[in-house]
Order: sequence, then C-alpha cells, then structure tokens
Amino acid sequence: MPAFAYLSRFREGQWRAFRRFMLEERRDASTRFAVIDAERQRIGEVQIVYNTTKVDGEVVAVTEKRIGLCITDENSSLAKLVGAYVSMGGNPFDISMFLAPDSDLGLGQDPTEPSTEGRQRTQPGGGILHSSDIKYTYDQSVNDGDTNLKKYRASRSGGKKTDAKQNEIATIMARGRKWISKEIYWKRTRIEEQIIKLCDLREQLEQEIEEIVWAMGVDISADLDYDPDRFNDSLTAAAIAYFFDSSFRIPSDDPAEIGRVEYDNEADSGQPGAVNLPVLAGYENLVSDDVDEDNTAF
Repeated sequence: MPAFAYLSRFREGQWRAFRRFMLEERRDASTRFAVIDAERQRIGEVQIVYNTTKVDGEVVAVTEKRIGLCITDENSSLAKLVGAYVSMGGNPFDISMFLAPDSDLGLGQDPTEPSTEGRQRTQPGGGILHSSDIKYTYDQSVNDGDTNLKKYRASRSGGKKTDAKQNEIATIMARGRKWISKEIYWKRTRIEEQIIKLCDLREQLEQEIEEIVWAMGVDISADLDYDPDRFNDSLTAAAIAYFFDSSFRIPSDDPAEIGRVEYDNEADSGQPGAVNLPVLAGYENLVSDDVDEDNTAF
C-alpha cells in the first residue's frame, strides 16, 4: 500500500512522515504556483460574450445568443487553435458554449433573478447546465431529463423517444459523412478536441491554484485572494499540522510559543511534548507508536 494512502486510521509515525512531506512542499508552494501560472498563461482563456436583457441598466437575464468571443492572449495556444479552426471554415461558436460558472458565483441560486452587489450576470443559466422538467402543456409537466439550456432540450424534438424515421435519417446522414470522414476529423473534430482539452487543462490548473492558496492561507495569486469567507482557516496546511501535532503531543503552554508542538519522547506525562493521552482517547483511530514502530511510516 502507498505510504500516504491512509486517511482516518494512522499512527504517530505515519503522521510525522506525512507532516514532514507536507511542510516541505509548503516551502516550495510559491515556485509551484509560478510554474502553474506560466502554463495557465501559455494556454490562454476563451470566453463567449452572451447577449443580455437589461431593465434600467440592470441585467435581468442573459440569453443564449452569442455575440462575441474573447481570448486572453493572441499568442496563447487557444488563440492559435481557434485561429486554425476559423481558417478552415469553422465557427468557434460551434465548439462549445464555454460556460464559466465562477463569473456568476455569489449572485444567487436562481439565474433568472436580477444581479446583486453591483455585479451583473454574464452567463446563461448561471453558467451551469442542469436538468429540468419537460413541459408539453401549460397544465402538465413530465420529468424526462430536459435541461435548462435550449441547446440540450429533448423537448425540442418531442422528448426522449424513438422516432420510426430515425434510422432513415441516420442512414442518409452517415452516407453524407462517409466520403469526407477524414476531412471532418482533421478540419473539425481534431481541433475541437484539442481546444476542449486545453480548456479542461486550464480548469484543472485553476483548481490546483485554488488548492495552493487554501493550503498556504495567504495571497499568492494576483487574481485569487485568500478569502476567509470562502476558505476554511482551520483547513490550511499550518492549521492541519497543528491539529494533528496537538492531538498526538501536548502543545506548549508558553504564550510566546502558541501553536508550537515539540515531539519529545522523554517528556514527563502531562508536560508539553509528552503524549497527549486525553486527546488521543477521543480519537480512537489515532494511535501512538509502539517501540518497534518508532520513526517509521509503514
């Protein structure tokens, strides 16, 4: 089993090995962030501008009509791929809706509600695709996996049902595609897949940056501040280290050393550095080391 595969049941030696690893990585967090940020800038970002409905200057609804496309850097990988796609006759609006739920985050649960706190909505459906009831009539609704966005609504074609003429349509369409299947792949599908893959990679890098900011508990990103209302202070790397340190060992009672825990096997019972028996008694899955297990993570 991998050394750090455990979660809820482990010994002090296992914790100390992980603690050392985690805090060493914490020292390199700024370097790691710089590498991730450089890769994020290399990829670039693509955003669709959607048409909005305004009342007295306030956005009350965002439609699915696309009116513009923005890419952060003309030299980015996404800009080059989108340019190649357009040069081959493609329309970038056909690739994806490029929804960005973070842009509408905090504006309320209902995307149809007006904007709040001086911010305005930019994404249809709040940037989130979700299921909704299919409504065939005014007085009846059928839960058939319909969606909140028009593009994916099964109700546009009568719901999720089998049409007797589907095979006929599929046969004709397959014949229309077969003789240009390679051209479809190289001029459309392959570039679309690369664009989506880069967008997914950027999203993963954004999540990794968020995890680093949370672990560090400080502002290390110019576009993502550490917000205590968003991140839990008790789950930063330093707070986690102190939680387990003070669970296994009695922390220092010196006001000048608040948050300091010494690992000292020779300390007298009840003194800082000694095994914290009262706390360990409350966590049955946290176990002190046996003599034969000292200084091991196995």
